Amino acid sequence: MRSPNKTGCIVKLKGNRRRPYVLYSPYFYDSVSQKYKRSALGYYSTLEEAKMYKIAYFSSNIDLLKNSNNTTSLIFEEVYKLWLKNKDVRKSTMKNYITNFNRSSILHKMPIDTINGLFLQNIINKANLTKGSLRNLKSFWANIWDFALLNDLCNKKNYPKLLKLPSIERGNKTSIRERIFTDEELEILWNNLYKDKRKIVDIVLILCYTGLRIGELLNIKIKDIDLKEKTIKITNSKTVNGIRTIPIHDKLLSLISNRMYKGNEYLFTTLDNKHYKYDSFDNHFRILCKNLKLKYHTLHDTRHTFATLLVNAEVNKEIIIKMIGHKRYKTTLDIYVHKNYDDMKRAINQI
Repeated sequence: MRSPNKTGCIVKLKGNRRRPYVLYSPYFYDSVSQKYKRSALGYYSTLEEAKMYKIAYFSSNIDLLKNSNNTTSLIFEEVYKLWLKNKDVRKSTMKNYITNFNRSSILHKMPIDTINGLFLQNIINKANLTKGSLRNLKSFWANIWDFALLNDLCNKKNYPKLLKLPSIERGNKTSIRERIFTDEELEILWNNLYKDKRKIVDIVLILCYTGLRIGELLNIKIKDIDLKEKTIKITNSKTVNGIRTIPIHDKLLSLISNRMYKGNEYLFTTLDNKHYKYDSFDNHFRILCKNLKLKYHTLHDTRHTFATLLVNAEVNKEIIIKMIGHKRYKTTLDIYVHKNYDDMKRAINQI
């Protein structure tokens, strides 16, 4: 496979030499001689060594290679670091990379050129993950192998692309548990408003009655709140449809106005008046659910709760998708709306 442009080339010199392989820089224009030239960056004993230094040099990570104990092939962990070095991605995407790297711990110290398809397939077959998580892991591996093949770090196939996912679903699927906060759980939250030591019950209730993504909520600025019109303007969202203006439930007005501290930029802050970050709030949320003896919930369950409350109230579907920030009602209905046995009993009696 052809190497990327502007990453030089490797040439084997003639004659009996101790280091016959030379790594040349890309061509550059010499204003003195008015000719295009290239300079030698290093001389190496083997082609494999030259290839490794080539990718390390042009990714500005030569120290990684110098500290490597393996002289013939980079290990999976080193290839991952080289691949990741020039990645400019969202925080959520980076967390996804780290998660899949951690799930690949058995590969970390293995030379990538020694990992074959049978070994990878065996990991897939034994992993206690859902099919979605395995698909994500497989895609992550495929990106690593694409990078390795493109830069001559391995000379085998892209095995991850050939892997088969198991037909039987495994792992803990979130869809099989009850995701919404029940009426009883919402009542527990209202009854404990401002009673928890971290004072986040009001934020959880605002999530349940606005349907905001946690990232959208934590990035709300005080200037985005209009108490007179009872609206919140969402200016930071993961989707185009997420940029929207939503109404404030009457029950939330005092909760929000109590958070509008003078001099603050963001609406939601920690006890020491700092902007709340996702990881910190997620940890506090889990502790809160445990302390109040609520069922296991994730922060995204508040969004499912809001969608279900709207559908139960027979709100017009066009209004629902605008408040949720979806493009299609089918997405809301298929994924976010949950009906329990009591709902079905009430429905059958309406016939």
